[in-house]
Amino acid sequence: MIGLLLGLIYYIPALVANGSAPFIKSGTPIDFKRKLNDGRRVLGDGKTFEGLLLSLTFGTTVGAIISRFLGIEWIIIGFVESLGAMLGDMLGAFIKRRIGLERGARAPILDQLDFILGATVVLISFNVNLNIYQVVFVCVLVIALHMFTNYVAYRLKIKSVPW
Repeated sequence: MIGLLLGLIYYIPALVANGSAPFIKSGTPIDFKRKLNDGRRVLGDGKTFEGLLLSLTFGTTVGAIISRFLGIEWIIIGFVESLGAMLGDMLGAFIKRRIGLERGARAPILDQLDFILGATVVLISFNVNLNIYQVVFVCVLVIALHMFTNYVAYRLKIKSVPW
């Protein structure tokens, strides 16, 4: 059980980074409103530089807090993990646009785990001692938390859809 909780702690910067971006209601789109040959936006209006900056700031701050317990390198890991999470989230948006889903459209599993994929790549590249049980535990927990927090964010009018 301790190992599973430690695995969760490893992912906290990504969880915080991913959860903070929706607080930015508008901003400069990362794709600068560009479209690809398919006529669809690269990412869409939901991915902004302001949201990315807020995510990196919050995720790095959490990494700094974790560094007090797991080592100073967690400041850097927190930043890069947050960036990985946001790149994973952008990859999810890119995939959704390519298959014709607009911003806010449901894409089960992809919506919940795209940022976890990005964070996992970073954690592995930093030789964080993750095992498959920790990753699966975090994925299951994230799916449940994602549904709950998105519903709460919808009710608080932070998000326009409850998923």
